[in-house]
Amino acid sequence: MAQAGSIEAVMTPYPYSIDADAHAGTAWSMLNQLRIHHLPVRDGQQVFGVVTDRDLKRAQILGQDLSGNSEVRVADVCSRDVYIVAPETSLIEVLEHMAEQQHDAALVVRQGQLVGIFTYSDVCRRYAELLRSEAARPPRQSK
Repeated sequence: MAQAGSIEAVMTPYPYSIDADAHAGTAWSMLNQLRIHHLPVRDGQQVFGVVTDRDLKRAQILGQDLSGNSEVRVADVCSRDVYIVAPETSLIEVLEHMAEQQHDAALVVRQGQLVGIFTYSDVCRRYAELLRSEAARPPRQSK
């Protein structure tokens, strides 16, 4: 059960993922069809990295063919520099680390298995919810 204040309480549970050996074009299709920006990459059941729409755009700019006929694999274009946390990790700790290290996402792993993701889009969404709830509160009455 998720503890209040932990990353598990706010993560997207059991996100889509892709195998490191999949065609890079498959990742591109998944990101577009699912309307997401980050796709965890697996090597078997282990977290291998994360591929983003920016990674794929950069690969195209550098001349890599991402079509279905291409030999370019997800492992060739994904980032291996991923931020991995346990589900019970404090949300404050995750937010501070993401800001300080400029990580776009935190992958949540339990016993070696990917169980969630928390991205900068999630941060913005949660912050907007907080501001909306603050605005809805009645103003304090002075005594």
